[in-house]
Amino acid sequence: MTDDAMALAKTEFFLCLARAFTTPGDSGFLAALREDLPLDLDELGAQLGYPLQPALADYRAAITSIADAEQLMVLYSRLFLVPGDHHPSLNTGTYLDGALAGGSLTMLERCYARCGLERQSGFRDLSDHLSAQLELVAWLLTAEAQSGGGPAVSAEPAAGGEPAVSAERSQHVEPPMRAEQILSQFVVHWVGPFRAELETATGRFRLAANPYLHLARVLEAVVRHEVGEDLSAQTRDSGIDPEIARLRTQFAGRELGEEDLAIIRARLAADGLPSDHIAIPEESRDRTMGLATMTPPGPPSHRLKTGA
Repeated sequence: MTDDAMALAKTEFFLCLARAFTTPGDSGFLAALREDLPLDLDELGAQLGYPLQPALADYRAAITSIADAEQLMVLYSRLFLVPGDHHPSLNTGTYLDGALAGGSLTMLERCYARCGLERQSGFRDLSDHLSAQLELVAWLLTAEAQSGGGPAVSAEPAAGGEPAVSAERSQHVEPPMRAEQILSQFVVHWVGPFRAELETATGRFRLAANPYLHLARVLEAVVRHEVGEDLSAQTRDSGIDPEIARLRTQFAGRELGEEDLAIIRARLAADGLPSDHIAIPEESRDRTMGLATMTPPGPPSHRLKTGA
């Protein structure tokens, strides 16, 4: 399989999972989750060498036990839509930042904007929603394939549903970032806690079957396969933009040349910021520019205490 063909197969895989975690629809949605989704994941996973068993087998058994669309909607609502701290969250910033609308949401919105993506009018959730992130991964994968002249990919996986994000983009243009950046900067750091909360919720709510837990296990196995176990164990810095992280890795240890400095000056000027300090070595910048080194104060002599 060529690199472009692998990218397109991964695109379909992530799109299928993205749609599977959207709010369930009618009986046709359940039929797709029960019949089409496991077949597609199995076929694509075999092509890509993903370790999907036994999670996929457990998913087949769990989704088969769901009697009808109403039962699926009740299950989905109990897991994801009922407010409270003791429920799994599809807004993954809760796992990265400890709360909704934190730093990871801002970083993700910058990623969407850099790619020219915007939320569909019918998608009313936050930009850190699990499905939106997986669609971003899929979009970047097909953009990478198309930048090399590969064919376009269908945006309609077996699970159906409306997409969360959309964009107009010409083919054969290098994407502004790579799919692996989203996986390594965001997804790999929330997928484990998300799966763990689904496991806890299965027992807490006394669920006879929880197909979403097994889909989360499938997603976790695939993401760890893509980024590696070492990276998945690292603590994520939510304040670092994925593009900045990539550039830091690319240019680590390299001396800045005059062309680099000119780019930096131009960027600062475009933002209305001074650039006189750029040419001064960092170790002598304070002395040269007459800036005193700040010394932090000592620890306070007392601590405020709350009442008993």
